[in-house]
Amino acid sequence: MPGRVDHAEDGPSRKRARFATTNGEVDSDVDVQEARSNLRGDGTKRARISEIGASKVSRRRTQERTPDSADIGNDDEPSERSLVDKAPSSPPKTQYDELRDGNFEHLTHEKEDDVLAEKWLKVTSSRSTNMLGDNAYADNAILESITCINFMCHERLHCDLGPLLNFIVGENGSGKSAVLTAITLCLGGKASSTNRGGSLKSFIKEGTEQARLIVKIKNKGHDAYRPEVYGESIIVERSFSKKGTSGFKVKSATGQVITTKRQEIEEIVEYYALQVDNPLNVLSQDNARQFLNASTKAQKYQFFVDGVQLQQLDNDYRLINENLENMIAKVPDQEARLKHAENELSEAKRKKEAIEGNHQIRVKHRILRGQLVWAQVEAEERALKLRQEELAAAHAEIAAMENTVEGKRAELEAADEKLARLKQGIEDAKTELKTAEEEAQEAERAYTGQKEVMAHLLVEEREAKLTLENAENSLADTQKKIEAEERRLEGTNGQAHSNKLQELEKAKKKVDDITKELEENKAAEQGIKESDEDAEKRLGLKSRELDGKKREIVVAEGKISSLDKNLRSKFDGYEAKVPDLLRMISDERRFRDKPIGPLGVHVKLLKPQWSAILESTLGRTLNGFLVTNNDDSRLLRDMMKHIGIRDCPVFLSRGRQQLDLRGKEPDESFETILRVLKFDNNLVRDQLILNNLIEQVVLTPDRQHAEQIMFDGSPPRNVKAVLCFQSGNRGHGLRLTENNGNLGSSPVRVRPDLKSRMHGDTESETVFLKEQLRQLEVEYRTIDAERRRLLQEVARWKKEKKRNEGDRKSLEVQLRKARVDVEHVEAELDMFEGVDGRLQGLKDQLQELTAERDHHGMQFGTLRRKKEDHNAVLEGLRSRKRDAKAQLADANERLKKVQHKHNRVSDARRVTLTEVHEGTAHVDILKEQKLPRKERAVQQQQQTVDEFTEGAKVIAPTRMLIPDGETYDTLNRQYDMLTKRLKQMEKEHGNEAEINQKYIEASNARKREAEILQSILQVNQRLKQTLRIRLDKWRMFQRHITAQSRCNFQYLLAERGFRGKLLFDHRRKFLDIHVEPDRTVGDDRGRSTKTLSGGEKSFSSICLLLSIWEAMGSPLRCLDEFDVFMDNVNRAVSTNMLVTAARRSVNRQYIFITPNAIEGRAKLDKDVHIVRLGDPRQPRIDE
Repeated sequence: MPGRVDHAEDGPSRKRARFATTNGEVDSDVDVQEARSNLRGDGTKRARISEIGASKVSRRRTQERTPDSADIGNDDEPSERSLVDKAPSSPPKTQYDELRDGNFEHLTHEKEDDVLAEKWLKVTSSRSTNMLGDNAYADNAILESITCINFMCHERLHCDLGPLLNFIVGENGSGKSAVLTAITLCLGGKASSTNRGGSLKSFIKEGTEQARLIVKIKNKGHDAYRPEVYGESIIVERSFSKKGTSGFKVKSATGQVITTKRQEIEEIVEYYALQVDNPLNVLSQDNARQFLNASTKAQKYQFFVDGVQLQQLDNDYRLINENLENMIAKVPDQEARLKHAENELSEAKRKKEAIEGNHQIRVKHRILRGQLVWAQVEAEERALKLRQEELAAAHAEIAAMENTVEGKRAELEAADEKLARLKQGIEDAKTELKTAEEEAQEAERAYTGQKEVMAHLLVEEREAKLTLENAENSLADTQKKIEAEERRLEGTNGQAHSNKLQELEKAKKKVDDITKELEENKAAEQGIKESDEDAEKRLGLKSRELDGKKREIVVAEGKISSLDKNLRSKFDGYEAKVPDLLRMISDERRFRDKPIGPLGVHVKLLKPQWSAILESTLGRTLNGFLVTNNDDSRLLRDMMKHIGIRDCPVFLSRGRQQLDLRGKEPDESFETILRVLKFDNNLVRDQLILNNLIEQVVLTPDRQHAEQIMFDGSPPRNVKAVLCFQSGNRGHGLRLTENNGNLGSSPVRVRPDLKSRMHGDTESETVFLKEQLRQLEVEYRTIDAERRRLLQEVARWKKEKKRNEGDRKSLEVQLRKARVDVEHVEAELDMFEGVDGRLQGLKDQLQELTAERDHHGMQFGTLRRKKEDHNAVLEGLRSRKRDAKAQLADANERLKKVQHKHNRVSDARRVTLTEVHEGTAHVDILKEQKLPRKERAVQQQQQTVDEFTEGAKVIAPTRMLIPDGETYDTLNRQYDMLTKRLKQMEKEHGNEAEINQKYIEASNARKREAEILQSILQVNQRLKQTLRIRLDKWRMFQRHITAQSRCNFQYLLAERGFRGKLLFDHRRKFLDIHVEPDRTVGDDRGRSTKTLSGGEKSFSSICLLLSIWEAMGSPLRCLDEFDVFMDNVNRAVSTNMLVTAARRSVNRQYIFITPNAIEGRAKLDKDVHIVRLGDPRQPRIDE
């Protein structure tokens, strides 16, 4: 089925195309498409252009057509060729007509076009065997109902329509034709196109003021029109009154008003290609009567070109041609304007060249004016530069002083770092001294222990040697017995056999000996490897343990040394900057109450043996400070942050009176943390009680006693935990707790290297530390002796592993050689038979004794190697003992040197600190007094320079160079002289600025006119090309639509057995019908319609209408009173033909109006919907 196509040069369109769906093999070029105008953009409607085109073309149409009398006189011509030959001469053609028709060369292929059209027709007709099944309802573009209110003679007329074939039947005046008129008017058609009235007022029912039309359009499917807005139906409502007002409402399926613009109606009609203004699409009663019964050849042709919209396209393209001619006519006028602009430019250029003769004087005048203002700027800039130099000098002085201060600070930091390094060096020297002492002691212990080990090895060696000698004696006796037996056998079996047996026994014995040695070697290898790895692991653990113990000894020695020399500071256990913080607190006047801290300074430990455990238990609390209000807390935290203290918490204490602990402490027999501490400030005591419950934590040295206190029954009253020493290690603690029946113990992690924050009695602390040091030294010597023993053991196993690998390789070579010897001797003994059993038994015994001897020999060798190894270790220990004593002397000397250097650097640091304070004060004075004065002077002068510069830029935007030797006064005199000279010249020649402005304007005018001319030429060229392309497509459309109509007409005539053809004369714009109803006539040229009966003529006209409908792409086709002048036979045939053709047109809706009954003369089925309209004067009964 033909559809609608858009030209390729058109932009994208949202209007859908309706293409035919075929299953045949016909080439797609045969499909004749319904034409449509492309002059309109998306916002311009066809009606407007069509009216313009029609108004301009209608005047020509009366001149180009021949009179109706001429048309009638030529009705009997047999063919299109004869029509052309005998036609009167055509009126002269316009240039557009010749361009459009192209001498009608595109119509010279009639036979080929008919063949293609016939193929297409066969494809479509092949579906006629099951027309109802092949037909389908359209998802959209179907009119579902029409409602008329106060329209024509009807107060209310409602008509529901089917989606395919609709027959509206009724008496005259029942409203049949009103339905078609309502469709045309409601969907935007003009009143004049209905042939029922000249204006909308004439359609309003008498006695009413307003009429209303409602059309409901189906809107489903994938190509529905804006389904997200309208839904499954679009309701179009048009109202008009006798006052002349008219309006539209477009509603959604739910009745919601979407818009009231006519443009939306036109968009919907255009989108669905409804063509309500097309005279053949909605064929009204008058048009149907004229088309079917009384039309001439020219009128038929006009119906044809209007129906397939060839005339519409022709009108639009004629309008394009007229616009193109108008644009071409503008070219000479624009060329004249361009010539005038060029003359104006030449005159302006002449005047400009005349005035440019004085250009050098004017340039000199402008330069002098700029130099005058910039000379003032330079004077102010020189003053600014002087102020800036003074400011820079002040900055340089401050920078120099700050550099000096920074240098001193750097020296101070370097001194601090050096002091820290020296302090660490002192500690390292002490540690080294302690290590040297321990090394000497350990060397002595190791030497003594090694001698004892040597004594044990000598005893074991003597025992092993005696066992080995006994084994060798047994082996010798057995060997003698074997020799005696062999001599006996030799006398019996001969000397040769005996010799071979001896040789075989020796070879086998050698293989067995080597195999046994190799197995022993492999068995010993795994043991050696495991022993070596185990020794290394134990050595690593012992070395780490020794290093830790060494550090503990160094710390203890340092503490003892500090106590002995009174070098210990009470702040050594805190962060390095705590003394600075205390000085700042002392100098600060903003504190309401001076902070108290660090808390550890105010605590005295009465029993030094608990120092390390209590230091760990109390933790960061000893580092903290106490304040009595939030303001002091914030101020103290800011001071800590300023100097970089991170590990000193701040506690807020509200109480002023000491906490009352009556009834809250354990029994007096228990020693608690509180009872071993002494406080010089009650707030510190209370804070430790609150934070750490020191009044309820019991101290006991013995772990067993601690467990008895906590775990034997319920814990004593007011006892929360017990602290004790770990078994065998008084430097590490253990915490025992009981919580709701849950017993627990956790180690107290101590760090021996940390210095004590709590002070105590110097004498008792020294005694405790010395005792602790003695115990640590004993533990150190024990650990070191074990470490040295492990060192020797690791070295011995390494050596044993290497020796064992060498022995294995040698034994493997010997074993291969011995096995070869055995095989050789056994081969030679094959000739001998008989072996005495007693000799074999002796040999087996000999083999066992040999293995026993080898085992004892290996034991003896191992002990001898051990003795040699221990002798080497003993010699090394003797040398180590001498080296340790020398290192001890060196360590003492280095410690004295480091301490002396530390004292010198400390004195230098104090001097540098004083210089830093003095330099900082001097810098502050410069920044607060001298520098602001200099900066204000520079700012004021800079403001003056800026003001002068802004004024100068107004006159001369670019800075002007002042010649050497010129001043403001000399430049001003030159400027005045040139000003007078220029004024005299302007009187003679005119103003330069006006002349330059006129030149610029003339140049722009010439450029503008040239661009306009070029634009017109380009537009004309594009219009010509567009018109040529569109006319090519118009001719192609005319060609195929003609061929398809001819074939459809012949096919439809054949439905009743008629023959005939359509005769097109596109030159004279004629369309004639030749029909031969008699099948017996051999001539297939047919007869003129004047020779046909009335029924045959009406039937032929129906065939013509259907053939044209087949060439149209609109989904809606309406025909009013098509059977008025037919007899019953022709009426039935025509009706069936309309139904058949409608069923063959898939997705099309047909509305046929007839005053006669339809039953009995149509092939009715479920796709045929009959609407019966009654007399409007009587109530309507819906069927």
